[in-house]
Amino acid sequence: MAWRAPDNLRFYIQEARLVSINWNSSQPSVDAALHALPRRYRKLRAIHPLRLALFNQYCQDWTEDFVPCVSLGEEDEDKETGERFTVPCPPFYQVPSISLARADSLKRLFTWIDLLPLETVRRAVHLLYPETKAWSFASDADDPDHTIFKCITWSQLVDHDDERHCRNAMSIFIQPPWVLSGRDLDLFCKRQSFFGSSSSPWHAHPTTAHERLWYKLWDCCITRSCPWFVVSTYTHWVFGVFSNGWTAAFVSPVYSHDSHDPSVLQLLLFWLCSAMGLPGGWVVPEVRIEPAYPSHHLTALASDLAVTDKSICTLWDGDD
Repeated sequence: MAWRAPDNLRFYIQEARLVSINWNSSQPSVDAALHALPRRYRKLRAIHPLRLALFNQYCQDWTEDFVPCVSLGEEDEDKETGERFTVPCPPFYQVPSISLARADSLKRLFTWIDLLPLETVRRAVHLLYPETKAWSFASDADDPDHTIFKCITWSQLVDHDDERHCRNAMSIFIQPPWVLSGRDLDLFCKRQSFFGSSSSPWHAHPTTAHERLWYKLWDCCITRSCPWFVVSTYTHWVFGVFSNGWTAAFVSPVYSHDSHDPSVLQLLLFWLCSAMGLPGGWVVPEVRIEPAYPSHHLTALASDLAVTDKSICTLWDGDD
């Protein structure tokens, strides 16, 4: 007899893999540029790739430590909220498949991501940490790039000083695979440096797709006061976070939708819990470089990079 996902949530999160997306792989790539150009106000200076083997092991260890393998005594679907596990995992689990239309537009691609990995991870987080039930994924309003770029934020509405505010923990940035290619994502995750933006005309400084994506993400994240992020085309996934001073970013390798050891669901759950500061999550290294804000205190501290938590020293190469 097949299990319910909460009967052994750890095994489900480890074994369930995203189904292959239904889209026309022969669809021509689109040379559509994001509306993001070099600007002086951005303080991003360095991208640090996280080491694949160690990042994978950290995620695996976290899953073993914080996702139970004993039954939680719950159903796949919460009858009150409608939240449910949606990613099939035959033959072990009884989670049914969902029939979705061909993802031939960003709107339909968003549906695939929202109803499969995000819905599943939301159900898992709320089961593991009931105190987070006020948190959910919220779709942002359209921006100038709404046909090729969409942002979803894991957030909570809070009341402060008689006003309602949105507290954000992690943003998910979506682009179609026919716009953001696998090679673009590989380049996005490479070690690289950004230097001060020039005031000369934009056409004097041509930018690449992965550079524009970094500009776009930095703007979106800092506007939301939300340094943790995920980039997804559904077919590929990247997990990242900006440093406390917004001058550096740490990024995982690129993962395929059907990755295993860890799975995309494992990585999403791990990264989301890390973003919320829940027990055992990844800690952002301290980067000793000029602070980005406030702008009137832009005095360089040192040019070297340092990590304060010895447990994460080996996850990235901080000896640039």
